[in-house]
Amino acid sequence: MRMNKQLVVTDWIKEKPRLGSFLKLSLSSDERRILRGKRLTDCDQEIILQLPREGKLNDGDILSTNESNFYVEIIAKTENLIEITSKSKIELIKTAYHLGNRHVEVEIEEDILLTKGDYLIENMLKNFNVDIVNTQKKFFPERGAHSHD
Repeated sequence: MRMNKQLVVTDWIKEKPRLGSFLKLSLSSDERRILRGKRLTDCDQEIILQLPREGKLNDGDILSTNESNFYVEIIAKTENLIEITSKSKIELIKTAYHLGNRHVEVEIEEDILLTKGDYLIENMLKNFNVDIVNTQKKFFPERGAHSHD
């Protein structure tokens, strides 16, 4: 669906409307942090994000626009990640500590750490008793302690 008029994305809405037109905007974890500026939707429609400065874009968010009954849905992109596991919880905790010490973004699951694919990080991980697998998944890193969300 293309629109001739410039679409400006203005805010989040609580529930997905039953009626209206929806554009999909696929964004990486880095791109989901940026709340202002021009973007191209999945169908190459240019939109302008002018969202409130507080908040973050999440997978599945529905955003309102300057056109009534026209919405944008956020889709988290699949990214190249390193999946880190270990038989030892303490080894996984040590690994998380060292990744954090290098300011590397990490998604933490029950027995798995995920971080962006990077050969330097992969080399560092060889110093720990962990298993690493390259994978492609949507990435939802932990928010930092000093984040303003």
